[in-house]
Amino acid sequence: MRYVFLLIVGFVAAPLVLADELSDARSALEGLGIRASSTGVVLVKEAELTKELNKAPGLKRNVLQSEKELKATENNMDAFERGLVQLRLQHVQFSAQLANINPNDITLNNKLVSAIKVLEGQLDLAREHKRLLDAETKNSRVKSTEAREAYIGLALSARQLAGEIEEDYAKKAADADAKGALARYNKAAGKQFMLAATPGFQANMRRLKQIEDTVLSDSIDLRDDGGKTLRVNVVVNGRYPQEMVLDSGASLISLPPSVAAKFGLKPSDKDPKIVLLLADGREINGRLMKLPSVRVGKFQVDNIECAVLGDEAYAAEPLLGMSFLEHFKFEIDSAAKKLTMVKISGTEGAVGKK
Repeated sequence: MRYVFLLIVGFVAAPLVLADELSDARSALEGLGIRASSTGVVLVKEAELTKELNKAPGLKRNVLQSEKELKATENNMDAFERGLVQLRLQHVQFSAQLANINPNDITLNNKLVSAIKVLEGQLDLAREHKRLLDAETKNSRVKSTEAREAYIGLALSARQLAGEIEEDYAKKAADADAKGALARYNKAAGKQFMLAATPGFQANMRRLKQIEDTVLSDSIDLRDDGGKTLRVNVVVNGRYPQEMVLDSGASLISLPPSVAAKFGLKPSDKDPKIVLLLADGREINGRLMKLPSVRVGKFQVDNIECAVLGDEAYAAEPLLGMSFLEHFKFEIDSAAKKLTMVKISGTEGAVGKK
């Protein structure tokens, strides 16, 4: 019985030794950022990349939803402004009639005065409603920008993480400590694992490429005049090339009368009056109108708002403002004289006011 007992102890001890060696090797690998299992070895960072990429569908849905909501609020504003123009025209017409009626026609006079007061009340309510719509539209634009930035930020951060993983695989494959720990693990586990990019990582790289393919960018050359003003080449309505001053501080594209006329814009009383504040504090009058399309580089926005300036601004330069730029993530590099614009493909139906 004594010899049998010794043989049994020996039989049990060998697996325990191998288990200890396997555990020690696994711990050594984990200390190097490598996770070992019965199916292979993988960098811990791979799980981080998978987690990041899994956020992409939700972020893309947020972009589409926010762009849809922005379009809806802008369409509501368009419809409201058309109604506001009609109220103003009626007010002008009734006021003109009141000024020209026979002063002895008391009945007609009272009717016109009453109608004008009703219109003035409606205009007061409309102005208040417009403030609410302006706030709603501004909030929708902020949400749209944030959603777009989040999706683009994911693509950029995931690409950086993927690059770190690729570099880490190369470094650890040549690292003596990592090679030693892996050799010990393979010996204890009876495996022949190698430290290299896994099929899962390759699949994630394909997913990342698909995400990046939806993020379109373009870099456009700018021209300066030796000062701080930067100018960019624009194509209006698909046929009119026009150099404009790039001004991210301007809320709208603004056009002097002569340039607007070249694009076929002829302001009338039906177009809403607006007052623009210049950088030096001066105010200038204009009319709010729309251009069928504006393109910079390969990116185009359709049915875009612009301000046609009054005749007193005949010498003003055309400005490319935020009514165009807000549709993109953009960066102006004054030193390199470059405008970089980024957008997400698949949102074209929701971008721009139809």
